[in-house]
This record gives sequence, C-alpha cells and structure tokens, in this order.
Amino acid sequence: MAASGERAPRSAPGPVIRVFRAGRALSREQRLTALAAFSLWITMFLPWYSETGVVGKNSVSQSLTAWGAFSFVELAVLAVSVAVLVLLFARGERRAFHLPGGDGLVITVAGAWVAALIFYRILDKPSARDLITGIQWGIFIALFAAVWLAYTGVALRRAHRSEPRLADDPTVHLGGLRAREKAAVGTSRPTPARPRGHDLLPSDDPPREHRGVTREDAEQLSFELPGDPDDR
Repeated sequence: MAASGERAPRSAPGPVIRVFRAGRALSREQRLTALAAFSLWITMFLPWYSETGVVGKNSVSQSLTAWGAFSFVELAVLAVSVAVLVLLFARGERRAFHLPGGDGLVITVAGAWVAALIFYRILDKPSARDLITGIQWGIFIALFAAVWLAYTGVALRRAHRSEPRLADDPTVHLGGLRAREKAAVGTSRPTPARPRGHDLLPSDDPPREHRGVTREDAEQLSFELPGDPDDR
C-alpha cells in the first residue's frame, strides 16, 4: 500500500484501451485509411478461389479463402494491411518517426502494389493437379479494398498532416535530451576572463561631465612668478 499523502502509481492501460485512445486521436483521413486497411485484411476470410475435381463419377467443388491458397500474393496482402494498421496505431499514440515521402505516399504505393498483385492473381490463378481452379467474388472485393487503400493514401497526402513532434512522443525521455543539451552547452568555448587589476574596462567607465573653468577657479589661480622685483 502507498504511504499516506502519496498517490499510488498508475497502471499501464491495456491493449484495448490503447487502441481506442489511438483511434480517437487520429484525423478523419487517417481513420478512413485504417478502415480500408482493416477491410483488406477482412477480405482474406472471404472465398477467393474455387476448386473443382472429379471423384469417381461425381464432380466435387469447394471454395478457398486467401488462407486456403496462401502464396506470395496473399502474404503481401496480409503484410500491407497489418503494416498500415500498425503505422496508424503508432501515429495515434504520437510516435515521432519519419517515413520517406510521408505516410500518405507510403500508403498509396503499398495499396497500389497490392492491387496490382491481386489483379495478377485474377489472371494467373493458383492451379493444382487434376483440379480446375476458378475465381470467386471475394477476390474482387479484395481488389476494391486495395484500390480504396491507395486512394485514402492520396487523400492523406493532400491533407498535409504534420508528423508528431519529438517532444510529444511519450516514449522519448525528455530528461535525457535536456541533459545532453546541458552537456553540449558545458563543452562550449568559455568566455575569456578579464586581466587582474582591470576591474573596469574603458568601455565600462562611467561618463564624466565636463563643466569647464569657472570664475571662482580663475581667481584661485596664482600667477606669481619666483624672483618678481615687487616681492623684494
């Protein structure tokens, strides 16, 4: 138990709370991008292919999802959808890092690349021996989700959303940054000390007032010269 007058340390939030907070911190364009990436991942559970074979005298067909015919194309779809979701989750938590070209350009390229792979898979279906492979409706929805993801990347780029600052990143220890800044200041060139006996430099002397010679000063002057014959 914490001592009286002291606050108990706060426990770290769970993953569900972190995802909820990150989602609320995202902008409208970022939320649409997250929805497109999540939709692309969901399409992997839809029927992409159909296989038809002959067993005895009967024709048997079955549907396959992206997981049932997993290849390089399906792996790329999974990697892109998860990577975009992780990226947006990090942005929602104000993580400060920079991607070449910005988040919008990276998401646009990733969505267009996945769309091209899915279109290639529609033309070149995975084949198996003694089976006829066809295309199901789920792969067309996956193609639409990939194109939508690329479009949201374009919208995110047009929005010109600035990346989180380093000072807003909760994972960055600002105390260490300040300590390094102080160390850098301490190693800078010191100011040369003034020579001893010269407390005031000429530039530090206070201005003197020049009042000239007054009449009283003139009367106090003595013009008597030694050896004057009048003094004898």
